[in-house]
Amino acid sequence: MSSSGPAQPPEDPEHALASIRSELARIRTAAGRIERGLAELEAGAVASVRPRPRPERYLQVLVDVYDLGGRHGVSLEEWARIGAARGYERRGLGGFFTGVRAPLRHFEGRVVLTVFGQRLVDEYLAELP
Repeated sequence: MSSSGPAQPPEDPEHALASIRSELARIRTAAGRIERGLAELEAGAVASVRPRPRPERYLQVLVDVYDLGGRHGVSLEEWARIGAARGYERRGLGGFFTGVRAPLRHFEGRVVLTVFGQRLVDEYLAELP
């Protein structure tokens, strides 16, 4: 029969603490291994996907985001100006954020390149004369 009373304190608190710390260390090690494996799989998935050909003005928009904002991206106002300068209507800019391999995403009120978007920029710039 199980008791429904309060849990009994461990007989040796130091031993219990050491046991818990040891188990936590094993969990942290396993979590790190899992996170590294996931990152490798994600990087491989992005690298193995051949992007479909994109119009030049589409790629130039991504380059403009990179040139003007770098890693930190551009403000929403700058994003609208970039799109307009490349002949996009404001409504048409939403396509840059859709799909599994969207080249751009919104982050803290800014428009930034995704890993896939950075790859498109790198490949586009490498092909320029």
